[in-house]
Amino acid sequence: MITGAARWYTVGSHLVAAVRGGLTSKPRRVGQVPGEIAWDACDCGGMLAVALSRLYLSDTFPEEAETVNGACQPPYEVGQFTVSVVRCAPNPEGVESAPPAGELDTAAGLLLQDATEMLDSVSAALCRLREDDEVLDYLVTPVEPVGPEGGCVGVTLTARVCLVR
Repeated sequence: MITGAARWYTVGSHLVAAVRGGLTSKPRRVGQVPGEIAWDACDCGGMLAVALSRLYLSDTFPEEAETVNGACQPPYEVGQFTVSVVRCAPNPEGVESAPPAGELDTAAGLLLQDATEMLDSVSAALCRLREDDEVLDYLVTPVEPVGPEGGCVGVTLTARVCLVR
């Protein structure tokens, strides 16, 4: 079982490595980020970011414990991770022009590929960790599109990972 003060960083590192290894088109910026994932620089090299968005106690995974009383704390700790892959979005070339349809189609194809590869990679990595008794259990949510915003567009998913306290 993954333990210690850096346990959630360790889980996040597994997610980063799995998604990076599973993407055919490797993003230039890759890693864990503190806090929410910021699209502070949408370069066309892309970005893969993993962030711990919530950490909570649980009596029954994946449910959050409603109360924590005294020394009798719930037996499980759940980390909720956000995993995102962000790429450049086609932009208008002028005030009155929309992005060319071919560029939109190419961007859509890459993002759909990212979505599939990210879901497959996260699911496989967490399954291996569970089979190796490194994590107790996990839950992966559907992949959702994010953006476009500020010239960026991407896909994101949430993974909840359960460790024994």
